Amino acid sequence: MKSSRIGGTCFGFLVEPSLRFNYLRCGIGEPLHVEINSASPTIEPGTLVREWTIQAPEPFRAKLYAHDGAYRLWAADSGWFGIDPARARVSLPANGNAVKREERLWGIPVLLCFVARGDVPIHAAAVDAGRGAILLAAPGRFGKTTLAAGFVRAGNRLLSEDLSCLRVGAETTVVPGPAMLRIRPDVAEALDLPRAQALAAGDERLHLALDPSERGDCTPVPIRALVFLRGGTNGVELRRAHPRDAIRDLFFLSFRLPGVPETARAFGAVAELAATVPAWDLSYPLRLDELDRVVEALARL
Repeated sequence: MKSSRIGGTCFGFLVEPSLRFNYLRCGIGEPLHVEINSASPTIEPGTLVREWTIQAPEPFRAKLYAHDGAYRLWAADSGWFGIDPARARVSLPANGNAVKREERLWGIPVLLCFVARGDVPIHAAAVDAGRGAILLAAPGRFGKTTLAAGFVRAGNRLLSEDLSCLRVGAETTVVPGPAMLRIRPDVAEALDLPRAQALAAGDERLHLALDPSERGDCTPVPIRALVFLRGGTNGVELRRAHPRDAIRDLFFLSFRLPGVPETARAFGAVAELAATVPAWDLSYPLRLDELDRVVEALARL
């Protein structure tokens, strides 16, 4: 595919130049070793710690197993991934659709690696709106990818489409992830992103690799606002979110493995995030003809 490149960065990792990927950025980062592993375990490899069955908007079935500090992930549409977070190493299945396999790589496997270095995963899109990053937080089917695409059309840089990597502290930042958008074909046609390249991932969504000139690198971007998407109304309404509610919703959108230490880690991280970043509730019309107006309202935060 013309958009693929050997080597680059994602979520602050520098991917060793051994495989071709579609969504990498430029710049430097911590080494991440990615390799092809043709072997699949013949038995369940370790203890099952998480299982996902998601029907829409993008079907996803997966199981995560743990053994001696390492993990094996089985994804129905890709196969087996091996993850060693402490060594920042990931092995990929040899077969299957290469685009889908890469997208799965930038999900749970690399998430486990950046959690191991102390970063925080949140189910949110992120855009660089010029004066800092805006997080668009919501579960699936609330329009965050379409809203992120609206920011891209308006000339803003996409930092992450669905999973955001946060560094929480005195200045909370987001580390840019894969330069991709996955949207419905009718939405893509209406938005018209001519410099993005469509990739074949074997499903009904349009998988777009953003133009390399618009990606930038993985330098962390300070977060200036956290926006919770609250569904459709007739007008655009922004209200400051109470910190208590922000903590509750962020905890729901955080990734955590089972166990008290993981729960405590996730809760502490989202509590600090809610204390350091202004949070807003956004109600807005879920219509494409209102998208520019919503983007303009958020850009003023």
